[in-house]
Amino acid sequence: MKDHAAEPSRDAVLARLQDIFRAELDSDELDIRLDTRQQDLKGWDSLAHIRLVSGIESEFDFQFNLAEIEEITSVRQFVDLILEHTP
Repeated sequence: MKDHAAEPSRDAVLARLQDIFRAELDSDELDIRLDTRQQDLKGWDSLAHIRLVSGIESEFDFQFNLAEIEEITSVRQFVDLILEHTP
């Protein structure tokens, strides 16, 4: 049986992502939710996407693979991948 106590919670990951999104999209008032999609945020263009990926990789200490980077279009996808990649 897997020990879930050490795993980050979805809410904890989302809170950390909130800070990264605010920093990388230069918006202190930005509020993201799991259902926030790339098309919902004007500032989330291709360059911002790379900055978000880089910020998330630094914050959570892992690297996305190229296919993952290309497929991510929502906050939920970021959260799910972070939970897959982090112990």
